[in-house]
Amino acid sequence: MNLLIIKYSLLIGAILASTAVVTGPLNPQKLFTDPENGQVAADSIYQFGSDVFYKELDKPGNEYMKSSVSGYSESLLPTKDMENTFQERWARGIAVFGSGYSDCTDAFYALVGVPDLQTAQQKVEVCKKFSLADTEFQQSLAYFAAAKASATPGSAQGFSIGMVIPRVESIRQENQAAEISCRNAVLADTSHDSTGFSVDVKKAQGHIKEIQRIYPELRGLSNDFH
Repeated sequence: MNLLIIKYSLLIGAILASTAVVTGPLNPQKLFTDPENGQVAADSIYQFGSDVFYKELDKPGNEYMKSSVSGYSESLLPTKDMENTFQERWARGIAVFGSGYSDCTDAFYALVGVPDLQTAQQKVEVCKKFSLADTEFQQSLAYFAAAKASATPGSAQGFSIGMVIPRVESIRQENQAAEISCRNAVLADTSHDSTGFSVDVKKAQGHIKEIQRIYPELRGLSNDFH
């Protein structure tokens, strides 16, 4: 991301330097200070720089840079509509992620009490909460990916979403592993294998602890995670 910002800044600087000697309405100093035309002209300059930047990404040798901006809007200057769209998708992602987080942690606490449940069906139902959480995490990732498409890589929103998505993906993977451990634990319990049950519960606990370790990182990125 730092390389992206540096390269883009150099690009904009080159554009401004190349037009510094132009007089009249194309003079960049006038464009940025003219109260009537400054904002529109500045937007146009940055949009032009954005277009040039993305064309440069398609050239051989820029594969790493191209992957670093994959999924973002190709405009490096966000519009009001883009910001509104981002907030809507972001809010939906936050809501469904929160539900998934609650379901996976609740499922673990229910797993500990499996030996006290009366029927095999009740025991199997415990692990279905992990499955539900997986679906919710998947939905949240879809919303976050859609939000990323409405963000620019150099913006604060773009930075946040770029940091959030891999952490949510890691949480989903840990939840999937916890579900496997849950099903193994239930199988051990129905086979009256108390040792095997304890081993698999501890494995599930390890995955939940990792989820709980990652979660504060998300809260550090946004107060919307609560």
